[in-house]
Amino acid sequence: MGAQSSGIVSRALAQGFLVDSEAFDLMQKLPPDLEAAEVLQKVIQKKLAEPKSVKMITREDVEAFLPETLTQNEVLVRVPEIESEIDVVFDPTSLIAPMDAEEGYKRLFKDRYERLLAIVKRRPDTRNATTIQAAKGVAPGQKLKVAALVSSRNTKRGNVELWLDDPTGSLRLSFQEGPVSRMAEEVPLDSMVVAEVSRSKSGQLYPNSLTLPDIPDRKPVTASHRVYAVLLSDLHVGSKMFLREDFERFILWLNGKLGDEEIVNRIKYIVIAGDVVDGVGVYPGQEIQLSERDLRKQYLLASQFIERIPRHIQVLVSPGNHDAVRQALPQPAVPVALAEGLYNLENVKWIGNPAYVRLHGVGILVYHGKSLDDIIATTPGLSYSKPTIAMELLLRARHLAPTYGKRTALSPEMNDLLVVDSVPDVLHSGHVHSFDVSNYRGTLIVNSGTWQGQTSFQANMGLEPTPSIIPIVDLSMLTVIRRNFGSESFSLSP
Repeated sequence: MGAQSSGIVSRALAQGFLVDSEAFDLMQKLPPDLEAAEVLQKVIQKKLAEPKSVKMITREDVEAFLPETLTQNEVLVRVPEIESEIDVVFDPTSLIAPMDAEEGYKRLFKDRYERLLAIVKRRPDTRNATTIQAAKGVAPGQKLKVAALVSSRNTKRGNVELWLDDPTGSLRLSFQEGPVSRMAEEVPLDSMVVAEVSRSKSGQLYPNSLTLPDIPDRKPVTASHRVYAVLLSDLHVGSKMFLREDFERFILWLNGKLGDEEIVNRIKYIVIAGDVVDGVGVYPGQEIQLSERDLRKQYLLASQFIERIPRHIQVLVSPGNHDAVRQALPQPAVPVALAEGLYNLENVKWIGNPAYVRLHGVGILVYHGKSLDDIIATTPGLSYSKPTIAMELLLRARHLAPTYGKRTALSPEMNDLLVVDSVPDVLHSGHVHSFDVSNYRGTLIVNSGTWQGQTSFQANMGLEPTPSIIPIVDLSMLTVIRRNFGSESFSLSP
C-alpha cells in the first residue's frame, strides 16, 4: 500500500532501531509508487553497514533513499502552525482507591450525597433544600424541598412510588398519574432528586414537584483559534467485524490523500472514548468472533493503525468495557505492559474513564458510556438509536453512572469520581455504537458511533450500529462536521 504500510515503528524496533517523528511522518506520507517498508529496510541496511552508527532513524536517513525530485511540499500534508493545548483536568487513574465492599459502598454513597447536595445548594431554586427528617415535620399548608437519593421505584397503573434516602432517614412518596409522575418514572435509580412536599389535611405527605440537580443554561467556552477535534470510540481492533477498510480510508483522509484539505489541515486532536480493542472474554461466545485472541497482539494491531496518524495530531485514548482494565467504574488507563506500542507513540496519551480534558480551553468530558445500558433499559421512551437523550439525562442527574446493581459495575471507592462537578462544554461517549449529536443547555453532546459491524451479541441486544461515521468538532464554534467512511457511503459532503 506504499505510504500507508503499517508497522513502521514495530519493523524498526524488531531490528533494534528507533524512528524519530520527522522520519516517521515522511515515510507514512510517501507517494503510492514508493513502498515505505522497502525504504525503511534500505535505511536499516545502510546503518548496519556503518561502524558505530546511531540506532535512530532520522529524516535525513530516509531522504537519502528518495528521488531528488520529491520535494517536501509533495510529501507532507500542511501542518497547522498553531500549537496543541492539552490540559488533563481530571484523570481517575491515580485516584482509584478501592475499599472493602461494605465500608467502601457506604463511603461512596455518602460522598455522592454530599457532592450532589453541594451542587443542588448552588441552584437558586433549590438552595434551601432540607433533609428527610425535617420534611417529615412539615406542618399542614407548608411546603418544603427535600434533597435525597432515589433508592427504589415502583410503577403501577400510571402511579409511581419512590423511596428516597438521606443520612437522616427514608421517605416514601406517591406520584399520581400526570407530569410529575412521568418525571418520577424518568429519574435514574440512586440519583439525587429534589422533591417539593406538602402535608395534606389528613396528615399525609405528598409531592408537588420533582427535579434533578441539572446543569445551568450557559454559554460554553470555545477556542480562540479555528482548530478541530475528531471524536472516535469503539474501534474494536481484533474483532472479525472490525471495519478495517473503512478505518484505512479514514487514515488516508487524515494524511491528506483523499482531499478535504480545508478540514484535514485544521485537525489538531483525536479523542478515543474507549474500546480500542475487542478484548477477550467480554461476553459469552466472543472468541468465535475474534480475528486475534491475544490481548497484547490486539493492542499491537491497534498501534499499527494509530502510528499512521500524522504526528502533529495529538491522540487521547480512554478505555472502555472491552479494554484490558477492570470492568468496574471508574477505570484506570490501560497498563503500559499491555499497550506498549501505543505508549511508545509520542503523540498518544492514555487517560482513564471518565476523564475531563481541556483542548484549546474547551472542556471535554470523555466517558465511554457503559451506564447508558442501564439508563436506556430503565427509562421509558429511550432507545439505543438516540443515545444523546440518555446522555442528556446523565447530565441532568450530574452523575455518569448513578444506578447501582444493574449492568454497570461500580467500584467501592472512598470518593465518587463519577459525579459531574464541572459542567463540560462537550460530553463525548460511545459504547452503544450509534452516531448521534445534540445540544443541551449549551453543552454539545456527541456519541461517536463505532468502527465495528454488527455482531450476533449486538443483534440479540437489539443494537443496530451506525459505523464508520466521524464527528469533527470545530472547537471555535462547537459545531459538528460529519464524514462517513463506509465503503457505500464515503463522501466528503457535510
